[in-house]
Amino acid sequence: MLLHDKTYYPAVAHSAYYCCYQLLKHIWLYRMEKSQKDLDSHFSLPHTGSHEFLINQIANYIKKSDKKDCQDHFRIFNNKIGQLKKLRCDADYNDNLFDSSKSSSSLSLSTDIIPILKKY
Repeated sequence: MLLHDKTYYPAVAHSAYYCCYQLLKHIWLYRMEKSQKDLDSHFSLPHTGSHEFLINQIANYIKKSDKKDCQDHFRIFNNKIGQLKKLRCDADYNDNLFDSSKSSSSLSLSTDIIPILKKY
């Protein structure tokens, strides 16, 4: 919120996304009991970026869990993490206007994603 209030809108998208990404890594390492080496070994696969791989792995983990509402959590996560990633990429790499509306969307998406990830 502080970055948004100070009108550092692109930094909001970056921070909101990486907050979620760090939770993805936490799930990978501590809930799925995988290592960083396991994660790194998949980055060399053609046509799969490191973020896409981890997002897909965590989405499958959520989907296949036996937790209450896991199918709904999967659907929400899968939809919203893609939107947030797109906003982060726009903010970080594109020379287009990244305004208050996009910043607010980034915050809203991460606010929806984080509680889901914390359940897993």
